[in-house]
Amino acid sequence: MIAFVLLLGALVAPVAPAGGGLSFGFAKRTITPELGRQPVYLAGFDNDRRATGVHDDLWARAVAVSDGRQRIVIVSVDIIGLFHADVEKARALLRGTAGDAVLIVTSTHNHQGPDTMGLWGSSRFRSGVDPAYLDRVRRAIAETAGEALTRLEPSRLMLARTRTPGLIEDGRLPRVIDDELVVLQAVREDGSALGTVVNWSSHPEALGGKNTLVTSDYAHYLNRRLEERRGGTAVFLVGSIGGLMTPLGLSLTDAAGKAVSADSFELAQAVGERAAEAAIEALRTSGRPSASAALAYRSATVFVPLENRLFRLAAFLGVLDRPLYSRGRRATTIFGDDLRTEIGHVRLGDAEALCVPGEIYPELVIGGIQDPQDRGADFPGAPRESSLKGWMRSEFRIVLGLANDEIGYILPRSQWDTTPPFAYGRAESQYGEVNSVGPATAPALAEAFAKLLGN
Repeated sequence: MIAFVLLLGALVAPVAPAGGGLSFGFAKRTITPELGRQPVYLAGFDNDRRATGVHDDLWARAVAVSDGRQRIVIVSVDIIGLFHADVEKARALLRGTAGDAVLIVTSTHNHQGPDTMGLWGSSRFRSGVDPAYLDRVRRAIAETAGEALTRLEPSRLMLARTRTPGLIEDGRLPRVIDDELVVLQAVREDGSALGTVVNWSSHPEALGGKNTLVTSDYAHYLNRRLEERRGGTAVFLVGSIGGLMTPLGLSLTDAAGKAVSADSFELAQAVGERAAEAAIEALRTSGRPSASAALAYRSATVFVPLENRLFRLAAFLGVLDRPLYSRGRRATTIFGDDLRTEIGHVRLGDAEALCVPGEIYPELVIGGIQDPQDRGADFPGAPRESSLKGWMRSEFRIVLGLANDEIGYILPRSQWDTTPPFAYGRAESQYGEVNSVGPATAPALAEAFAKLLGN
């Protein structure tokens, strides 16, 4: 049974202040781990990948917005992911200084930063989380959010969107790529940029699994290029990266026209800078001011069945530190039925965003679920979930991946495939299900979003 609770306390009517506009504030601070005190286990690929140095800093980057009544701040952190409990702790810290401001936390899903979830320690049976570092990240989130709120100033919201063909690969059939890039820019009265927000869908893993230097991967180059070219503070928000949206396997050239190597900083630079240039060009050629100063936020708690036995074993071994629930109540043992997570919806001028607590497949966002269903899929006749962007009404539609939680891959139930015969005539299952809570996840979240959005 899936429980659904709508949190009405955070919903504020989208009414602009007397001045008729929005105020924005930006801030950033480093969350680069200290090396040498103890091993720093890099997340995202194999176990026991220890950091040997730092190539560039990891960041917490914040954008705050207010209409004079409601204040919302989004913080993006260059790490693999955060559990909902960690987000709640950061929110508690912010409440101590910022009262009722709404805090949304997203992770870029960086594969070249510290393990903040537990799955990438020295072995599969040992957590790689450094509690002191995780506490530092939570505090940095609250502090960066608070700083952005203190920097609010009246701004004009500019919006644009574009496509990025050739910058994203798909690691799983069916081949469905969400290559839309949405860019929001807060502009001062003098025309200078206060900050730029980019929403785009690709795993930050261009360095591959052999790299041992701490880096924010292509996000480093994306943010740097935006700040160099446009000024202000850049904030990268990852989108629908499940399925698997990745830079791995791309064939790109550098600025001199030379082919870049796979699994390299050159690849990360090419991807990040091209995405940034796409955002800049979109603003130049098709950017327009928001006609609306609407601002609203609403969220819901969702209980998702935990069907992944490996995740349950990891919880038993202490590798994953996450409570379980049964019938909406916290379980006292590891034999609880569900994970408790959160979804959300933001209205921001002529844009809107859905907060998705994991790595959602693009088929669930833009459509393209296999039809007819492959005969090798595990659940014959399973209904196809509706596309999330199809439920959104604004011209500029954003999906915030890994928002306020990281529950893993979220894939269509009708494409779930762990038992033979396998789909597409394959000899083995495709990658994805092993890092998913289970086949009921997508239907549970789809039902929750339908209720939240009134569909």
